[in-house]
Amino acid sequence: MKRRVLIVDDVADMRLMLRCIIEKEDYLIVAEAANGMEAVEQYCEHLPDITIMDIEMPFKNGVQAAREILAHRSDARIIFCSGSIRNQDLASLDLGASVSSVIRKPFLPAQLYQAMNV
Repeated sequence: MKRRVLIVDDVADMRLMLRCIIEKEDYLIVAEAANGMEAVEQYCEHLPDITIMDIEMPFKNGVQAAREILAHRSDARIIFCSGSIRNQDLASLDLGASVSSVIRKPFLPAQLYQAMNV
C-alpha cells in the first residue's frame, strides 16, 4: 500500500517539485498546503502517513503547525524541508521523535527518499 503524504510549502514551485519527486516513488500525495494554518486543516482531514513541511511560512510557521498537529495526533510523522534551520535551532524545537529529520534546501531527491524511508 502506498504511503500517504501531505506537502506543505508556501512556494507553489517547491510544492510542485516535491510532488514530482515524491510521485516517482511508491507514495501518494493526499493534499497540499501553502501555510501552517492550511497544514493543520489538511492534516486533520487526510491523516497522512508523512508530512513534509517548510518552516518559514505566512500565517503560522511550520514549527507552530507541527506542534498543533502533534497535539492532535502524537504519532504524526513530520519531515521539515527548509533552507532556514540549523542544527542548534532543531535541538531547541522540542517537538519529540515525530520530527524524523530536517532536509535543508536545496536538496537531492535521494536525501528526501532517505528521510521518508526511515
